[in-house]
Amino acid sequence: MRKGFAIVELVVAMIVLAILALGSFNLIRNITQRAKVVSAKAQIAQMAKLLEDIKVDTSFYPVFLQDVASETPPLLQEKGWQGSYTANIPLDPWGTPYFYKIPPTTLFSSPPIPRMPGKPDTYTQAFEANPGEAILRIENWGVTSCSVYVNGIEIIEEQEFKKNPKPQIIEKKIYLDGENNLITWARSKPEEFLVVSVSSDRVPTKKYFVVGSYGRDRQEGGLKFCTDISWKSDVYPNFQ
Repeated sequence: MRKGFAIVELVVAMIVLAILALGSFNLIRNITQRAKVVSAKAQIAQMAKLLEDIKVDTSFYPVFLQDVASETPPLLQEKGWQGSYTANIPLDPWGTPYFYKIPPTTLFSSPPIPRMPGKPDTYTQAFEANPGEAILRIENWGVTSCSVYVNGIEIIEEQEFKKNPKPQIIEKKIYLDGENNLITWARSKPEEFLVVSVSSDRVPTKKYFVVGSYGRDRQEGGLKFCTDISWKSDVYPNFQ
């Protein structure tokens, strides 16, 4: 009988040790993850300070986080640039690049473009932006036929225009170069009009920025140690 009890006691002891080991492992893992969160917040706060320094010098936040380590002024921030502002940008404690976001800036918004009696009206606009995606937006107030070209490519065709509803909203993704040109040729009944605008997050902004880490899972969203750690410049407290 005693031998049987000894085996049971040994099994129980092994289970207890396994539970203690698992508990110790989870405790150590949690402590390690908390330390990484603290480290990430310290690095994010430092990057936020550098971005604020850039705005003080140039009046704008940059388009790309990597710009803080550049000696060459980014496009549209040549005046006042004192970079580089840091030697390098670290990865977050989980080995992932920090994310950085700025709000879209309206590069231009046209006056009402009418279809006047006689020759259809042509509207041309030149503008600068860093290469990348942007949004072309049309607010159409009755124009039934129009062509819109960006950098020589027809983005919106005639058949996409309708009389109703007013305004008809058309939005298209476009790709910008450094130097850009937009041409709008409206053909419709006299006195109908449209308004065209282009917005992009590829130009420096005065509004705000968001910089942060996606956490342990390296993906947007998540809970606990997978929660995003983000700093938003226009709110307090900055960490969200």
